[in-house]
Amino acid sequence: MIDIHVHLADARCISPGFIAGIAGSMIEDGRVGRSGVERALRLYLLDRHGNRLLSQMNAHGIAKSVMLIADFGPALGEPELTIEEIHQHHAEVAEASDGRLTFFAGFDPSRGASALSTVERWTALPGCEGVKLYPPCGFELDDERMVPLWRHCSDNGVPVLTHSGPSLPTLGRAQRYPHSVEEVVRRFPDLRIALAHGMVWDPEGTVKLLRKFPGNLYADISSFHQIPDGDLELMLMLCAEVPDQILFGSDAPLFDFSGDLTAQIGKMRGFLTDSQAGKLFELNARTFLYGANA
Repeated sequence: MIDIHVHLADARCISPGFIAGIAGSMIEDGRVGRSGVERALRLYLLDRHGNRLLSQMNAHGIAKSVMLIADFGPALGEPELTIEEIHQHHAEVAEASDGRLTFFAGFDPSRGASALSTVERWTALPGCEGVKLYPPCGFELDDERMVPLWRHCSDNGVPVLTHSGPSLPTLGRAQRYPHSVEEVVRRFPDLRIALAHGMVWDPEGTVKLLRKFPGNLYADISSFHQIPDGDLELMLMLCAEVPDQILFGSDAPLFDFSGDLTAQIGKMRGFLTDSQAGKLFELNARTFLYGANA
């Protein structure tokens, strides 16, 4: 199995505003009380070297995970480590994992030329296999200031995973989606782009979008741990309509707050055919990451 969507649970790498937002949302919806949030943060944001993540991967039968660097700094406050130090730390964790962990570089165009420089440098090195975007931080995918990034990724076969759907109340929401992603793919037809959470927050709309661009677009199922069984089956039925474009993502460490991941994976395997499960849990991720070289 390949998990396309995880995060390194190291508070030094995460904007304090994002941590506060996640804690606040968990308290408001009643999933965890305040003491539970505090305990969870102590437990899950101290995994500096990814040891807990690797242990969880072993327990769930996951061979490889992609750590996503979301650059929340300009929008929600800079974390303890600088953006360059965050990339360096992820590279070190990936290297120590013997290939089980890789990472996507974080990009926020508000950092100007340095943001592209960071991406260009890291995506040329082993361990960094793509780029992570978070438009609710204040940009649209088809912004003109995004063009240099799209050109770099297109020219070098670098995959991109972008957040889609709702975010924290303190952040905005992309106003031009899905037209923005359609415009990007039309302008750069060699890109491979994955829509994070797409099959959870808007499965019907996401399937419609994927069908328009079968050679370019993918969507992951991250946040599936938050939906009830009936909706999970509906999502999987829709996934079966675009079986070559769906990616497994756990959104670790957030799934730890919502039950047994192994049981939920079992439910999915019980619903899908062997062929569908093979694509969801591994084969599609290889194509997204490596294209024709998968």
